[in-house]
Amino acid sequence: MAGRFEIYREDGQFKFRLTGDDGATLVTSEPYGDKDTAVMGINGIRDCASTALIADLTD
Repeated sequence: MAGRFEIYREDGQFKFRLTGDDGATLVTSEPYGDKDTAVMGINGIRDCASTALIADLTD
């Protein structure tokens, strides 16, 4: 799957979303005050997502 991060503005703040290869939104970020911080958020997701564990909290 080749997703894509998209940075956009909403209500004067920067946000990002991760979309799947079909264009569906998979994740939407919290708002950031500037674009550089949003990019840092994307890089943080990239760094930890590949090794993140799954915690099943439904039990």
